[in-house]
Amino acid sequence: MNDFSTELIGQNYFRTREKLSQAIDALSELGAGCGINPARIALLRNLLANLEDPFLFVVVGEVNAGKSTLLNALFGEDFCSTDVIPTTDRIAFFKHGAEAHEFDFSEEIVEVFRPNEFLRDFNIVDTPGTNSIAEGHQQITEQFLPMADLVLFVFSVTNPWGASAWEFLDRIHNQWKKKIVFVLQQCDLRTEEEVSAILEHLQATAKHRFGTYIPTFAVSAKKAYLAKAENLGPEYLEQSNIQALEQYVAGVVESSEPRLVKLIHAWRASCYVLNEIKEKLGAASEIIRADSELLTELEPASRIQQERSLKKCEPLFEVFDQSFVAAANMAEPLLKSELTFLSAFSPQKKSAKDIEDTIFATTMKAVRRNIDAGADTVQGDVEHLWNRVEEEMQKHFNLELSVGEDGTPDWTRSRQHLCESIENATAESLSRLPLKEQLSQDLSKRSRALWNWTITGVLLVLAGLSLSAVGLSPWNVVCFAASAVFFGVAAVTANLSVKKIQKRFHASIQQHRQQLLDSQRLTFAEGTSAFFQDFVSLFDPLREVCQDHRAKYEPQLEVIENAEESLGQLERILAPVEKALGSRSTGDGSA
Repeated sequence: MNDFSTELIGQNYFRTREKLSQAIDALSELGAGCGINPARIALLRNLLANLEDPFLFVVVGEVNAGKSTLLNALFGEDFCSTDVIPTTDRIAFFKHGAEAHEFDFSEEIVEVFRPNEFLRDFNIVDTPGTNSIAEGHQQITEQFLPMADLVLFVFSVTNPWGASAWEFLDRIHNQWKKKIVFVLQQCDLRTEEEVSAILEHLQATAKHRFGTYIPTFAVSAKKAYLAKAENLGPEYLEQSNIQALEQYVAGVVESSEPRLVKLIHAWRASCYVLNEIKEKLGAASEIIRADSELLTELEPASRIQQERSLKKCEPLFEVFDQSFVAAANMAEPLLKSELTFLSAFSPQKKSAKDIEDTIFATTMKAVRRNIDAGADTVQGDVEHLWNRVEEEMQKHFNLELSVGEDGTPDWTRSRQHLCESIENATAESLSRLPLKEQLSQDLSKRSRALWNWTITGVLLVLAGLSLSAVGLSPWNVVCFAASAVFFGVAAVTANLSVKKIQKRFHASIQQHRQQLLDSQRLTFAEGTSAFFQDFVSLFDPLREVCQDHRAKYEPQLEVIENAEESLGQLERILAPVEKALGSRSTGDGSA
């Protein structure tokens, strides 16, 4: 159909029906798999089948009134031209078929099957002319009329006053009260003034004979069909005046009370089945909802609590830092004892190692003593988070968390891992403290220097004494003076080396102090993260259950969600219609 032509007649109705059909198909399949009563599913499918009943249009009029051309124009397809049907003196009943063929239903009726899509929703009865209908034909025609959704009574503009047509109209109106629409056809054969006069007279005649107004339209079906078939443009289509007729016919389709009642009944039944399916899948839905609303928030909540725990434990690192400084201060007397003048002449080979061991042992003792406080804080926060989640699961999802023999988690392993990781990290960092090598080198260098200066001074004293004994003067005085210089240099060297060694010692301590603290802080953060990850892993079995349920039920829940959305949209369409029909029924009853 061309882009300027009207949509398929009754498109709004068919869209609504299609949306409802899709929802019913999905619910029927889902309901069968959920154990819904088969009788209820069968009822739903029957309601769906009733919705698929095509509309029945019956076209009546005298011979050569242009009935076939009108039908082709209305639906925009050449499906009932005179050369399509083998004979024009039989009733042609048009239905949808995969292939074009005819079936002789009886001597009076031929069923015509065509692959035109609109015939899925519309069955068309094209009758012979009223002025040539035999008695048998008329009886058959009268059998179709009671079932018709709409009767299109076609008059030719060249002769709208045929007696046979009006006699037939009397029976249609008085006996069956069917919706009738008059179509004054072939208007392109008359002037506008003539058409207006005939149209006015036709309406007046109908009013006089039947006492009621009958919708009447003057059209040129030939122009309408050509405009659609040959894409002549909207201006040419407007000249046919068929659009008003199309709108009226669409209104008949979309306001058919029996059809609307069927839609409403099917919609109501679908809502009932949907609620029943939701109840059947309620437990699965709750488990998946628990996963969505709680388990997915578990890790973010764990990270937030973990950050809080680290902030609460920040004073612990100050204690660690102070403990290391205190250990260095405790080792300093050992260093000082090695820096006396006399100790330089008998250095202890183990002195540097003793200093380093003292710092190591004192620091490790302080870490072991204080790490429990940090572990207590982290464990307390994890337990608090566990209790909170347990309460939420019980309150909102009626699920009771239980792990281990007594139903509560055992945090011993996680706690031990945290403590051991801090101890190991501290020990590893202290092992990289270069005091032993540095002090051994500095003390050995100092000792050699003092030995050299002192021995030289002693030798000069001995030389001076020898020279004095043999009376060699003033060389003896020179030796004594030189010895004094060497002893002085030794004293100065001893004093300067003490300051230099102590300065390097303190610099090493300060440099390693930050490295140790960074290592302890990083390790504690990693251990705390592992502690909380152990907490999260406790929910892995529940998460696996949820994943299994999701794989099994999520497709079904998606069908439910889509059906709910579709039925909600249909409610906005059909609820007002249902209310209007109810009001009309009440009004008719009271009248």
